[in-house]
Amino acid sequence: MVDFLLASLGVLVTVPLLAWIMVYWITRKITRHKKRSFLFATDVTTFFLILSVIFTLYTIWGNAFLWPIIIIILILIISITFIYWKQNKDIGLSKIIKATWRLNFLLFSSGYLVLCIYGLINRVFAL
Repeated sequence: MVDFLLASLGVLVTVPLLAWIMVYWITRKITRHKKRSFLFATDVTTFFLILSVIFTLYTIWGNAFLWPIIIIILILIISITFIYWKQNKDIGLSKIIKATWRLNFLLFSSGYLVLCIYGLINRVFAL
């Protein structure tokens, strides 16, 4: 049972799009709301995308670049906090966390796509 769970987690980290599809499908069946299911699937998949980018970086270059990723996420949090502060003068922590998390989804999904394409091209030319 433990091996099955670890293998499933490995597949979801390797192919985060599959995680998004699974979570969207399950929540769509339960809630019957497209938008709510879409946003929940996006929130869950962000975690898998971050892990996937870390492991892809490690596979390509042998270094996970964990500190630069943490610094990028902190810069995003600071930037969004500053933007909310300038616009509203009232900083809502839940809005900042939600906006940062969804912006991380966009950032890491594009990073995952670029890294996969780069990794494929790199492996083809290495042969």
